Amino acid sequence: MNITQSLQKWGNSAGIRIPKKIIEEAHLELNEPLEIRVEGRSVILTPVKKKEKITLEKLLHNVKPQDVGGEDDWGSPLGNEIW
Repeated sequence: MNITQSLQKWGNSAGIRIPKKIIEEAHLELNEPLEIRVEGRSVILTPVKKKEKITLEKLLHNVKPQDVGGEDDWGSPLGNEIW
């Protein structure tokens, strides 16, 4: 699909509107981060890979009970320590 658009002044920068058909064909989403790079006189927009959300469940997925040590006993409180 080829569409011609004009580069226009946008505040102190310049911008171009991306038609809905192009957004749909490229499977882009509004507010999606895009990497911008230049190759010769071409400007290339590439979606930034979304980082997978890290959860405690994912972090501990392969941990088994035998991999985890027991509690440490530091003895009775000494001095003015309060537990």
